[in-house]
Amino acid sequence: MTPVQTSYPTRPAAAYEGMAADQTPATILSRTVETQEGIGFGRAAFQGARDESIAAAGAVFRGIVLADRNARPSPSGADLFAKGETAPVIVRGAVWVVTASAASAGAAAYVTPAGAITAAASGNAPIPNALFDTSAPAGGLVRLRLN
Repeated sequence: MTPVQTSYPTRPAAAYEGMAADQTPATILSRTVETQEGIGFGRAAFQGARDESIAAAGAVFRGIVLADRNARPSPSGADLFAKGETAPVIVRGAVWVVTASAASAGAAAYVTPAGAITAAASGNAPIPNALFDTSAPAGGLVRLRLN
């Protein structure tokens, strides 16, 4: 029998994309995914066409999709909620996200038209009352606080 895994890290990762960052009070909504390709953990969620739905792109930012380790596996192997599934969306609280640009603690957060979280204001929409709690280079994991 071929082994599935032959090496292990000495320490587990401190956080992962879409993970709730702490235990402070948070507001989390349940919304139905409209986007055909689904929406990944830790990605921006926008208002969908229906009242109780979200999309991966749009004009009105609704929050960040939280990770759920009990979510149904996707055929592609990606960590996401498929079209028609109910996703938890954090609208107030702290969550780990991957930043598209270098981010500094205390800096305002923005969302790109493609739904990436960034500290770059140019051409991007501000996320109301959102700040980076930690610093990270582009592509790094950073704690985002939604107030």
